[in-house]
Amino acid sequence: MNDGTQVRLDQTEKLLDARSLRGTWPRWAVWLIRLAVEHELDALWARRSPEVVGCSRRAQLLALGVVLDSETQHRVAELWNTLSRAAHHHHYELAPTAAELRGWLDEARLLCAHLANRV
Repeated sequence: MNDGTQVRLDQTEKLLDARSLRGTWPRWAVWLIRLAVEHELDALWARRSPEVVGCSRRAQLLALGVVLDSETQHRVAELWNTLSRAAHHHHYELAPTAAELRGWLDEARLLCAHLANRV
């Protein structure tokens, strides 16, 4: 896994453990997880097909079907979409819970490691 990805995921772990940023830590954690996933996607495309790096994230997620099995492609896309929705604050929605964040973090660790191992 890329050093930048690992740093983001480790920082998220610290936020979940300390919850030091009263009221804002859930959104910070979501952004860090999403950035880690994006960082690993960029690294994958830089290795496999550098021309894809310039495409939209949506196009990159669709193109994952070329390098990953359909289940993993779906999991990466689902996680990224979930994080994107959770990252944007809406007054009528509650912030993600610590349990949700922990689940997304665990899934991100697994998927980022999988993306990093794709040559």
